[in-house]
Amino acid sequence: MEMLRQRVPLWSPSADTLAARIRAAADGAVRILDEDDAPTLRRLLDAEPISSASVVTTLEARGGAGPADGRGGPLFLGIDAETRGGAAGELAAACWVGSNINPVGADEHAAERFGLAIGAMRRRVSSIYGPSAAVLELFDAAGWRSPRDIRGVQPLMATDRPPDVAPLPGVRPALPEEFDVVEPACAAMFTEELGFSPYRHGAAGYQERIRRLIADGHAMVLLDPVTGEVVFKAEFGAVTDHVVQVQGVWVRPADRGRGLSVPGMAAVVEQGLQLAPTVSLYVNSYNAAALRTYRKVGFEQVGTFSTILF
Repeated sequence: MEMLRQRVPLWSPSADTLAARIRAAADGAVRILDEDDAPTLRRLLDAEPISSASVVTTLEARGGAGPADGRGGPLFLGIDAETRGGAAGELAAACWVGSNINPVGADEHAAERFGLAIGAMRRRVSSIYGPSAAVLELFDAAGWRSPRDIRGVQPLMATDRPPDVAPLPGVRPALPEEFDVVEPACAAMFTEELGFSPYRHGAAGYQERIRRLIADGHAMVLLDPVTGEVVFKAEFGAVTDHVVQVQGVWVRPADRGRGLSVPGMAAVVEQGLQLAPTVSLYVNSYNAAALRTYRKVGFEQVGTFSTILF
């Protein structure tokens, strides 16, 4: 990729100015989606159910495709199919732009258009992640520089069958009253994986997300019967009609090397298949131990993601 040109600034223009900047930067190809676009956006997401799982949950949580109220709020961008020779009233590609950026259905040309549009938006984000070619092209076109990390190859893996491995006894959904033991394990995993504390920008939002995962039955744990601490954990970070996306897999450091990860993941897959017909995850290509674990449980690679962290 060529040398990137500008740092991500800290402000966003007004809504009218923003729409005009997006149109100009992307040669009119990209627009901000509105509430009327929800059905066609959902059809686009359903066409790629595994790679779009997190965006589907975002759409459902927001209750619509329109932009948030307020200056600089999160929004969906889209490229109309008819501008690319497709059917009128459909989307060729979309992109969620919030604290994270997630392109969906974007080939390299569409990703470049999104990158140009997002570069003109002048806002700070935490990451870009999704299908590898689209993420890398979007990042390059946005003109941002000095990312904290580029994780260019992350196998996207999935399974739709019960594992052959016996599940680890005792792995179950965490209970609301167990928040105080689940939170430290989640924070430890986050810090190990990303290299900084999840509390860097305050604790309230992070704690609320953990509480919601527990309340929804999406935080899977095995607790130490003596200390009550979390020994093994994983979460269902996205749950749709088609797929459950696993995140946050972690074994307590003192218990690593005891062979807990494979049967632990088998238990997670069994639980996930009760929620959706497919269980998926993505993992850094250099994490050889995790890749071995997931393959033993029955996961197969179905694509490649990339993540760029700021």
